Amino acid sequence: MKCRYPILLAITLPFILSACTLLGGKAAEEPVYRVTLKDGPIEVREYEGYAIARTTVTASYREATRMGFRRLFGYITGDNQTTADIDITAPVLITPQSQTIEMTAPVLIEPQAGSKEASTLADDGIDAWSVAFVLPQGYTKASAPQPQNERITVMDIDAHRIACIVFRGRLNDKSAEASRKELEKWLEARGLEHAGDWQIAGYNPPWTLPALRRNEVLVSLP
Repeated sequence: MKCRYPILLAITLPFILSACTLLGGKAAEEPVYRVTLKDGPIEVREYEGYAIARTTVTASYREATRMGFRRLFGYITGDNQTTADIDITAPVLITPQSQTIEMTAPVLIEPQAGSKEASTLADDGIDAWSVAFVLPQGYTKASAPQPQNERITVMDIDAHRIACIVFRGRLNDKSAEASRKELEKWLEARGLEHAGDWQIAGYNPPWTLPALRRNEVLVSLP
């Protein structure tokens, strides 16, 4: 079954997106999208479909992003299983083996349903978060290697439309909530309906200078 909308993102460990520089240079692949409207830091985008690896952690925002990242990073660096056909005249051997997957951006994170109303990103009262890595182009649920860790799920995300606001500085639930309120006000002023599934997106490692970090809050549009 396909999931229509992306799951969320945050970056909290020092080795995430290790190809990035101290100044925040972007080296990781991103999902393909087209900007259809831009108003200062706010954009409306149309995304093509892609696949994600997702896990859920019952913990605070800070701890959930740390644990979720470690779990997913293990998956893309070899903690997965795929069947490889090896032809060596006779016999033919079929053996499970690890496969490494390139890192992409962003990492996605969102509060889980039932822990708190989806109308906020503030950590208070939210006891579970989902964290997801976007897989490189070409991967689908069917073609991606299966996780060894049963707490990780690979799923397809259909093409979709979102509104987002870009902001700089340190990424945490408080800074994300402030940006969420600004984006919500912008949408209401224009009479644009949204699904209320607020998400956080982070693109840079923690050592990037705060003023040069790219963070986003996103919400799905009809």
